[in-house]
Formats: sequence, structure tokens, C-alpha cells
Amino acid sequence: AEAGVDTAAAPTPPGYRLFSWDGTVPDDLADTFTASRRAMDDMPMDELDYGVVVWDVERVRAAARAVAERGDLLHTVVAVDDADGSIAGFTELVVPGDGRGDGQHYGTGVLPEHRGHGLARWMKAEIIRRTRERYPHLGGLLTDTADGNVHMRAVNDALGYLPTHREVRYQLDL
Repeated sequence: AEAGVDTAAAPTPPGYRLFSWDGTVPDDLADTFTASRRAMDDMPMDELDYGVVVWDVERVRAAARAVAERGDLLHTVVAVDDADGSIAGFTELVVPGDGRGDGQHYGTGVLPEHRGHGLARWMKAEIIRRTRERYPHLGGLLTDTADGNVHMRAVNDALGYLPTHREVRYQLDL
């Protein structure tokens, strides 16, 4: 994202609060965070069928361990529903262990029942703000989004992301 983009401009949606952690999800949020992973199940992927990834708490923790074992830093920001304390959406960002180079968004998703409130933009703006503060030598942040994912593309555009490359994938049905 451009250095001049004001990520604080993302409005605070009523009825939600942000929470964040580094590395592995805290134990008290493990179940609701794992449940929030289904937000990615209907992610528009144009013509490709990646199937549905089934997440359980151990898989969530294993993914965080894999990032740490290779020396990178995983940061997560979630939107918590004030009504029941459940996680309504999440965004994850991985930074190289030395705080240099480029960070990479690993996923941003909002559960279907919470969409339309600006949660994705709010969470992503917050993780960008935090990353800028913590890693002043980071070169940039990368995100990838399918052309057909118009909502996430609009979020990325609003936050100042610019297209840098295009990837084309082919799938053969057997």
C-alpha cells in the first residue's frame, strides 16, 4: 500500500470491536477463530474450484507454527461481535522475520452474516496501521485477489493497493 494512504479513514462499524494477536491464536479465542475460517469458503475465485478447506483448532495452530518455524511473523486482527463475543471476521498478515522486504496478507474474510458493515476494510486498515508502526523498514505489503472478488478488490483499492502483476491459473477437470 502507498505510504500516504490514511488507513485510519476506515470507519468503525457499530456493534463490533477489534482484537489482535501475534503468532498462534490465544486459547480463549481458538474455537471462535477456527469457526470464522468458513468466511473464506465462498470466496470468489473466478472459474477455479479449490474446494473447501476444513479447519479445526489443530490445523489453525499448525499453520501458525509453520510460519514461525520458517522465521516469519504472523499477525492477526479480528472483528469481534459485541453481541456474543464471537469473531465475525479476520485478516492475517505475515512479515519476514527481519522486518525487511515485503509483508504478505494471508487472508481476509468476513462471515456471511456479518458482511456489508465495512469489517474487511476496517480490519485491513488496522493491520496496515500496526504493521507500519512496528516495521518501519518493511518495503511494502502484498495481497492477492481474484478478479471476480469485486468486494475485496474495492477494499484493496480504497486502502491504496495498486496492481503489480497478474497471475493466470488453469484447471483441468479429470
